[in-house]
Amino acid sequence: MNTRIFFIIGIGILTTLNSCIKNKKTDNAVNLESSIVFDLSNFKKEPTRDIPGMSGVSPTGDQLKVNNKFITYNDEPWIASFGEFEYQRYPSEHWEDALLKLKSQGFTGVSSYMFWINHEEEEGVWDFSGRNDLRRFIQLCKKHNLLFAARIGPWVNAEYRNGGHPDWLVKRLGDPKNPFGHSGSGGRLRSMDPDYLAYVDKYYQKIGEQMKGLYWKDGGPIVSVQLDNEYTPAHSGVGGTDLIEWEKATAIKYGMDVPIYTTTGWNGAEFIQDHTIQTHGSYAEYFWGTADKIFRTPAFSFSTLRAVDGIDTEVNYFDANQSTNIQKYIDNPYLTCETGIGMNMAYHRRPNVNYLDNGAVSLVELGSGCNGMGYFMAIGGSNPKGKHSYMNREMAHGANDNSVFSNDFQSAIGEFGQIRRSFHEYPVQLHFMTDFGKHLAPCQTIIPKEIDELHGQDLLNSKELQRAVRTDGKKGFVFVNNRVKNDTTYQFNNTQFEINLASETLKFPKKPFNIPIDSYFYWPFNLQLSGVLIKYATAQPILHLEESNTFVFFQNEGLPAEFAIDNTNISDIKTNNAQVVKKDSSTNIAITKAGLNCFIDVKLIDDKTVRFLVLDQKHAKQLYRNNNTLYLSDAEILLFKGDSLQVISEQIKNTIWAYPKVPSKNSPSIKDGLFEKFEVNFEYVDVPLAYTEIQNGKNIKFQNRTNNKSQNLITGVPHDSIFDKGTILSLTFPKGIPDSLYDVRVKIDYEASALRLYKNGEFIYDNYYNGETWVLGAKQLLPDYINGMNLELKFIPLQPDDKIYIDGKYWPNLNKIKNVLEVKSIKAIPVYKTGFKLN
Repeated sequence: MNTRIFFIIGIGILTTLNSCIKNKKTDNAVNLESSIVFDLSNFKKEPTRDIPGMSGVSPTGDQLKVNNKFITYNDEPWIASFGEFEYQRYPSEHWEDALLKLKSQGFTGVSSYMFWINHEEEEGVWDFSGRNDLRRFIQLCKKHNLLFAARIGPWVNAEYRNGGHPDWLVKRLGDPKNPFGHSGSGGRLRSMDPDYLAYVDKYYQKIGEQMKGLYWKDGGPIVSVQLDNEYTPAHSGVGGTDLIEWEKATAIKYGMDVPIYTTTGWNGAEFIQDHTIQTHGSYAEYFWGTADKIFRTPAFSFSTLRAVDGIDTEVNYFDANQSTNIQKYIDNPYLTCETGIGMNMAYHRRPNVNYLDNGAVSLVELGSGCNGMGYFMAIGGSNPKGKHSYMNREMAHGANDNSVFSNDFQSAIGEFGQIRRSFHEYPVQLHFMTDFGKHLAPCQTIIPKEIDELHGQDLLNSKELQRAVRTDGKKGFVFVNNRVKNDTTYQFNNTQFEINLASETLKFPKKPFNIPIDSYFYWPFNLQLSGVLIKYATAQPILHLEESNTFVFFQNEGLPAEFAIDNTNISDIKTNNAQVVKKDSSTNIAITKAGLNCFIDVKLIDDKTVRFLVLDQKHAKQLYRNNNTLYLSDAEILLFKGDSLQVISEQIKNTIWAYPKVPSKNSPSIKDGLFEKFEVNFEYVDVPLAYTEIQNGKNIKFQNRTNNKSQNLITGVPHDSIFDKGTILSLTFPKGIPDSLYDVRVKIDYEASALRLYKNGEFIYDNYYNGETWVLGAKQLLPDYINGMNLELKFIPLQPDDKIYIDGKYWPNLNKIKNVLEVKSIKAIPVYKTGFKLN
């Protein structure tokens, strides 16, 4: 592909050429001298072939089939999205509520690791109750029409004790000199040793019994099985394909008959073609590096090299061997299992990943060719306390000190079910995959050489606009990412795209525009929608409401929104908040004010009308879909359960917009543009909270544990006794925790190294400080609260010489001369919930 682009570095006041875009000022600007060209004139479509054994039919005749490029659903290209929700890390009484949140966000399915250690903590004593009730969890997925991807292990990593192997197994088969020092591998573990295989055989049998009758072929939600996890020489000490092949055969022996079998594909994982599909991933940051480095991960750069991200290593570098690995992956569909939402924390390294980072990483993966997205983690959680040990991974196990209880992961849905801003960044992409996947999945990825040859590594070269195109040679989508964490980014001025196809050249938008810092988007060209040919649109497609035949787009903030529509078969075009210029072959429509009353109605010669609704970005990021109704809301979240709508919010006053009709006869509404608008208001509930300092430990000195390495030194959490010497606060709810509320969130705004929560003297939770206020969900963590209960928060200070990286706030060598420990505020925030029947 020939791509022409020239840059001039500029500083100063920047102007746009679209009346609805405000002028902005930035000190980081790149002025383009010519169009960004994608030369597709010699495009050659790669052949597709079905992968034998990778298909399945449900009792109703619905068929899933996998070819070497994408998955089909009833013979139509299909892009699914799965959110990782680890059932054993979440209270079972709250599973359904959490699954409804995933459904509301737009996911098509749920994935979950299975932690063998919790199902068989004591040898021969199997537990499938409470948090371990795998069957009930999958049945809830089925109830709410969520597919399920089973990640069965036996080893899963997941920052879990022994990677999920039971202690008794590790003691028996692990390295005799250091049984717990290999994070689940070593000795005879993860090998073809007959004793190990016998134990795994029994484990698979028990898992198979729980999943019986819940597979796709039975009318159930289970569509895929992931065998093992990160099975490579680096992790297992063995590698090869024998164990994976044995695991697949054993899984099938115990009834795990699914359309799709996967393994993780990074770090040179070996596989037999057509036996398993390799899945990949990317993250905005890492917790497993050393404390003295700022990582610029490859996740923000488009790349055809699927396995380059380094998500399984201690360092971030390009391995020349990876360039050959792409060849063995290329004849398989590009699927992920670890597209990062957030990032975990270790004691020595605490990233802070925000909504922009998450949204950009997802978009880059999609633009790089991904045709099935697995997000990790969609929902945070907590490690259960075992009968004999905690379940976190520790430095003593050859890894890092992750939190004892907290596994929040900074996910879009937090460890206590709280909704973060990242939650609202995803629906526009998730619904796009569902509704436009049939258009996108067959499109191949073309990435300019100057970007792709970097393999995502040299992100200091951010003066190169990150871009890609996915195309089938006729239609396609242009992808752009201008968000890079931990790097300087630039505003790109005078931007225009030129698509050279075999039969035509498209140049858009009409006038050059500026791409702001932190902007990311994808725009279609030559896209046929219900008989309307969109030659190009500089607005981002979201979803399709079939009953009203409405295609929903949104205008990216700070960018012009423009549609060019082919005039063939069109009798009339009506618009609102737009300027229309009709030419011989096409009609150009420039949006003047995107939002609740912006539309393009295209009437075809057969009298059918197709509507294009163009939202502004603010409302687009408040979007939900239930059946054929579009909802927008400034509430924390809307949930849809059967024929009811539930509203959850910290706000007293909440607004909901519905299109095209009023959702409930019991909710009086007014017209707001094309939408029906109604209010949901709550009566304020006061939740008094009191806290008292009973010990000040700001100035204590203590020694953190380390891995005792001269290179790649890792700091670990200090011994438990140190927390008893730190600052201690007592916490009380004088009037209790009201049952009438959905939740009470205790928001602890502090600066220190870490805190722990104790209930009646028992350590029940922890948090590593990473610059954010810690939010405690009382309904999950303190469901049994009564007056007189002894609650204590214990804080330890961050010391000047601590080798701890805290993203954006503190890290070593910033010349801190005093301990840092300050509790700024502790507040109890009521969370309200109501619901009503839908029409």
